[in-house]
Amino acid sequence: MKKSLLFLPVLLLMPLCPAGNGQSPPAALADDPFIAAVEAMKHSVAPLACLTLKGEDSTSLSRMGSAFFVTARGDFLTAAHIIAEMQKSERRCPVAAIILPKQGYQPKTLNEPAGWFPFQINSCMVNRVLDVAECRSIADLTKLLPDARITPVQFDWSIPPDGTQVAFTGFPFDSRDPMTLRAGVAAYRPIWRNEKAIDEVALDRGAWPGFSGSPVFRADGRVVGIVIKGLLDDRAQMAFFRPIAEIRLMLPRRPE
Repeated sequence: MKKSLLFLPVLLLMPLCPAGNGQSPPAALADDPFIAAVEAMKHSVAPLACLTLKGEDSTSLSRMGSAFFVTARGDFLTAAHIIAEMQKSERRCPVAAIILPKQGYQPKTLNEPAGWFPFQINSCMVNRVLDVAECRSIADLTKLLPDARITPVQFDWSIPPDGTQVAFTGFPFDSRDPMTLRAGVAAYRPIWRNEKAIDEVALDRGAWPGFSGSPVFRADGRVVGIVIKGLLDDRAQMAFFRPIAEIRLMLPRRPE
């Protein structure tokens, strides 16, 4: 594959259109543990975008999916099919980047300042069988954008039993703001690839387009998996995630 602007020598920080969504939860909902977990997760997720450059200006062509941070410097996990889609055409995706608000998510701010950071898409470690990719940040994002809180997720390595309540946070429908859906674990259903069983979990609600790559987490905020696909039709609405234990060896850090 030819090299392109995806291989930039340094990270660039440029203003973009508004990004984000962050409000303090109402006091009446303080007894719901998911509220705090969702607010905390907003500091761990980011959209992946395709940009085009013209001089010092950048324009977002499209937001391709969701990602979440696994290190404080900005390394992240996402779905492999998102990376594959971004790789398909340099013309469609001249610069692959991750987007962060400079001062947190402020939905009432029309032109909230945000920064974009290109990453070396061809250096992502991609596992197409698991549909998971781990991408390294070119530099420490916390130093380039000190006002942005980048919080790596914490993991629960177990597969949640049927009926467990979970949530997933991401950027569906090219959304500027992070959105969260809650769901119940419908079933653990291993699938077979090349005569090997691969863990997969079904949820009892659908994941909208753009949720791929989102973290799936419990009420305590610990991530148990990553959204890989959704099913939305007249017969059923379901989402599927890859348990985090299945992709443990892809992570750039060891478990706590």
